Amino acid sequence: MDKDRLISAYIGEKENREKTLDWYKDSFEKGDLSGGFSWKWSWWAFLGNWLYLLYRKCYLEGISYFLLVHMLGGFISKYMPDLAQMVGAASLFIGLLSGGLLHNLVYRRYLKSKTIIESKSVLNEEMEKEMRSIGGTDKRAVIIGIIVYFTVNTISSL
Repeated sequence: MDKDRLISAYIGEKENREKTLDWYKDSFEKGDLSGGFSWKWSWWAFLGNWLYLLYRKCYLEGISYFLLVHMLGGFISKYMPDLAQMVGAASLFIGLLSGGLLHNLVYRRYLKSKTIIESKSVLNEEMEKEMRSIGGTDKRAVIIGIIVYFTVNTISSL
């Protein structure tokens, strides 16, 4: 099947479709050339980091990011105030890394999904349909993530 159609089916953006699709095609091309690990800047990944992953249906990765970075950072800030300044600097550094590297997790999920579907030996139309259902975006996950974030922060500040 045509690689561009497969990426298009997987990304599934409706707004700014051409711009977004071109960005991901370039990102996945860089991933192909570099063996799956490349740098490509995304403001959405920089500002939203774990929410970006949830939006792109990388649920396990997004939840892991949240737990590791935010919960650990919050724990250190609350119980080790001497390290609080370092947590802020580390958060900025991790944010910068996220802005350039989180797309690699989306790319790896795309490759994994593609491999699983190809192993089923389905027709091109069915392959495209399955990639659409596996990929795409999930705005509800972002909303739930934001609610969980504020709930956890409220509970931890008590």
